[in-house]
Amino acid sequence: MGRMDPAQIAAVAVNPLALPLAAEHGGFIFLRADALGFVADLHTLFTPEGWGREALTAGIEAINAVWLCGYQIITTFEVKANPRSRPPRSFGFSQAGEWRQSPIGEIRLWSLSVSAWAASPGIQRRRLKCH
Repeated sequence: MGRMDPAQIAAVAVNPLALPLAAEHGGFIFLRADALGFVADLHTLFTPEGWGREALTAGIEAINAVWLCGYQIITTFEVKANPRSRPPRSFGFSQAGEWRQSPIGEIRLWSLSVSAWAASPGIQRRRLKCH
């Protein structure tokens, strides 16, 4: 979402096509990206206090919630100028394109399917810790 003030974020979060999920220091907004509800576009919004374990734990919960809503693919953009915008490969995200210019700088697309999530090594390790 780039740099948005809280009022802009709130306007997106109340959109009927949005699924906003909050954590203590930020959260996620998933936007339905197709007419049938198969694809959700992920936007991550955390303050520096939420980077790390909080974002990781909240991300696992958020992605599980998206699958429960019937989505089968999540897409997101990595912003070249923001290394924290790269989604974790350990979750099953894969690079879906090369860098290209956009209004917010150079970006590239990543995607995650529900099957890649279920088979991902990061999620498998996480399950082992929970039992």
